[in-house]
Amino acid sequence: MNWIDYSLAVLISMPILATFVLGAFLAKSGKHALGNPTIHPLLFFTGKFFLFGVWALFAVIALFPEFRNIVPLLIQEQTPDVQKLLAAVFLIPANLIIVPAYLSMGLITNIGLPTGKHELRTSGIYKISRNPMYASFFFLNTATFLFLPSILLLIVMLYGMVVHHFIILGEEKFLEKEFGDEYKKYKARVSRYF
Repeated sequence: MNWIDYSLAVLISMPILATFVLGAFLAKSGKHALGNPTIHPLLFFTGKFFLFGVWALFAVIALFPEFRNIVPLLIQEQTPDVQKLLAAVFLIPANLIIVPAYLSMGLITNIGLPTGKHELRTSGIYKISRNPMYASFFFLNTATFLFLPSILLLIVMLYGMVVHHFIILGEEKFLEKEFGDEYKKYKARVSRYF
């Protein structure tokens, strides 16, 4: 392993670790983070599970490159260092977006629509993107494909992104119903992704 592989392992591990830390914090605080899915539950949960699984695979292969060959349908025998470096470059904005998004949401984070008290977040990273966590997925998936260029992983990531787009559309309907004009004004000034 060289310094690029170590950098990749650290950079891909940060959003995964942040997800676990947030989940543990919610559980310790007695908060129930599971809300109502905005689309069919099978699509909702498989979209989330598959993306997280692909990123976890990225982290494992970054730490243990000898297992790279277990990834099916790779289109390159080896990933050149310049391609790995480009993957690391894409992971930087992914981390700069997803970690502040988690911190901004804090204890009101839900997987799905909230079932209890909730509020509209429009400050911090939410001044730049209405869906910063989902926006970070573009960077995470691009980095993943650069590092592990597999046709199967590409299909899984595209599936996850399409599912998350429909999740967002459902969330937007919910937020418009819940917050009315406040959300419409926010929606008019801040883009969905970037």
